[in-house]
Amino acid sequence: MRNSTPSSNRSGPSRPIPEFQARLHWRPSCLLRAALALLTAAACLSLLLAELPRPACWLGIACVLAAGVRALVRESRCPPRQVVVQAPGRILLDGRPLEAPCLQWRGPIVRLAWREGRRTHSLLWWPDTLRAPQRRELRLAAASPAQPRRAESMAP
Repeated sequence: MRNSTPSSNRSGPSRPIPEFQARLHWRPSCLLRAALALLTAAACLSLLLAELPRPACWLGIACVLAAGVRALVRESRCPPRQVVVQAPGRILLDGRPLEAPCLQWRGPIVRLAWREGRRTHSLLWWPDTLRAPQRRELRLAAASPAQPRRAESMAP
């Protein structure tokens, strides 16, 4: 029909799917530091309660204390970081794109792992550093559809 109005179901370019972005601040977790301190104390106590000769026991306690204090200090000295999740495969850390980022969920704990050259790095968000609304925002951003990549050329 020539005089009819155009249909609203006309095929045309589809609307783009909105991309979610999550901006998160990472900082060292007080819960993680408390857990490290508790594990260090429990390891020292277990060495005391074991039937080891006293010199070996005290040497073991000194080693456990040194390792525990080192882990606590290393965790406490980590600087706060800014993380932006733009798409499932695109994550920025302090404004720099990460190589091969991987988000892993273990209940309320979230782990971001990535590679820099041969080294693997990671950040942990514990419940005291990542509240439930931020966790949902991160899940939405990580689950949003990625931009289609160009097909790579292959040799014949």
